[in-house]
Amino acid sequence: MRARLYLIVLLALIGLTASAHTVVERDGYYEVEHEWQYKGRDCSIILNISTNLYDYYRNDREHLAYYYQFEDGEVPPNYFSFMLSEYDRPVMHAIAEELSRFGATEEDRIDLALSFVQSLPYAYDNDSKDADEYVRYPIETLVDGQGDCEDKVALLVALLYEMDADFVLLVLPEHMAVGVHLDEVDVGRYLWFHDKKYYFMETTMPNWQIGQVPEHYMTTEMEVVPVDDTPTLLMKGVHFDSQPTLVYEKANCSLKLDLHNLGPGKVTDVQLRVRIIEKGGRNRLLTDVSFVLDEMLEGEQRTDLLPFKSLIKENCVLVVELTGEEVAPQSYELNMEYSKIKR
Repeated sequence: MRARLYLIVLLALIGLTASAHTVVERDGYYEVEHEWQYKGRDCSIILNISTNLYDYYRNDREHLAYYYQFEDGEVPPNYFSFMLSEYDRPVMHAIAEELSRFGATEEDRIDLALSFVQSLPYAYDNDSKDADEYVRYPIETLVDGQGDCEDKVALLVALLYEMDADFVLLVLPEHMAVGVHLDEVDVGRYLWFHDKKYYFMETTMPNWQIGQVPEHYMTTEMEVVPVDDTPTLLMKGVHFDSQPTLVYEKANCSLKLDLHNLGPGKVTDVQLRVRIIEKGGRNRLLTDVSFVLDEMLEGEQRTDLLPFKSLIKENCVLVVELTGEEVAPQSYELNMEYSKIKR
């Protein structure tokens, strides 16, 4: 995605008398102004966000690893694929820097970021998007000026990530929240994770304090999800083909892979290992070849065609393994077609 990015951030803690969210479309960007109160002070933030960037997220529903249907749990859903998208990080970083300038302590800075997200009105997807479920990227939430719990949590996560805060995602039935680790906080509700206290952060409405939990969630079990900015690369389709071969000669083979990088960020140095194994008592390895895939940008989809040679026997299985430091390992097995063998 190559979109020109426009960004201006102005934050003031003086003089405003109203709370409001306005958006004006200019030539190639949205001018977004949001006003809210924080501890009795009036705050204002102004953003200029590229219309191309907003349209990219609005039109890229398949990018969401959060809702992708994974088989057999081999690749767990990556909630952060849309919360930490590579393309909106300059915007989030600039906002986080401005917010950070007005807090004397880490708690103050995080509390100000929380109040900013809380001040955006809560909106049900049925009302705001005419959909049973619609996940907004943080850029969408900023421009739309509203969102439900997962949308507002995604925006807060994006800001906390750029503030280098120590936080986790809290997944509840039909709800999301954030847990933040703060040494100086000694009041409020928290949970233990990896020998540290993480205080509950509720984003849906204003005036929820760090460590304050809505009563109906006080006894609810929560899944704690640590921050993971590892891209999710999927093998969405694996197709094998070969020329007919004599029993003792290698055939020209090809492997076609349909790949999709759901993000966040690009993937590089991904290795693909291809094996054909003769099944039965011997389990003889007929071929074992490896490939290094070209890098893929966040959101990119493509088809790779990989040629190789191999013997093909009856009762064989094709094993494809995808590995790399930046991606979760995946594997795929395919029983060979006997019709490919020529006697």
